[in-house]
Amino acid sequence: MEEFMYGWKDDKWNPDRRTEAEKGVRFRKSASSLSWGMREWYDEAQENLKDFVVGRQYPIRIVTDVLDESGAFDSSSDLEINQQLVDRMKTQGENRYISGRKLAEMVFAKYGKYHDVTVLQAKPFGADFRQVAVNIYGPHLGNPSFPYSEQQYLEKLDGIAHMLNSWDQAWYVQEFLESEIKPRRGLPSRPRSDTAVTLRLNQSPTWPLVPDDQVSEVFSW
Repeated sequence: MEEFMYGWKDDKWNPDRRTEAEKGVRFRKSASSLSWGMREWYDEAQENLKDFVVGRQYPIRIVTDVLDESGAFDSSSDLEINQQLVDRMKTQGENRYISGRKLAEMVFAKYGKYHDVTVLQAKPFGADFRQVAVNIYGPHLGNPSFPYSEQQYLEKLDGIAHMLNSWDQAWYVQEFLESEIKPRRGLPSRPRSDTAVTLRLNQSPTWPLVPDDQVSEVFSW
């Protein structure tokens, strides 16, 4: 449980990745490619998303795995699929997938800062009970101690976006980021220096459709 709430020790797993020159330069929002809440970001993020997904052939599991040849729901599936879930997943919309830039802007839109984000796993009940979560941490871009430059931050979030798209779970994360801010299961409503906001992907209604070997490719332990 602590691994989800606090993550690993920063000095081992989250070292400062900036160059020495970057560490000594004050962050300037005016030179940033991100919106910082000072301009509309959605259209720009959507254009970035179009470029991001080109050629990647991400899956749409609800179509490929749960619908039969006629397009009807496959009743043999263990997963309960209904129209409400289809609507939630936005199968026909432009929000099915995400890019690092869009993820960053959605985090800012909800919390007012470009917080650090990561995907991690925990096995509190043994190797057969893997739990995977998206953590949003207190440290944020623009803070002098933040261990990433803007480019490094966006590259990191691109990697997270690729994972979410490959697992077809970007819709679930976007749904969370568009929801109201409130405490969940004893965790804080906002990222703090000592505790992350955690979204457990295992609680997504379509997580059972994600092949375990695809998750294992990301986590080596």
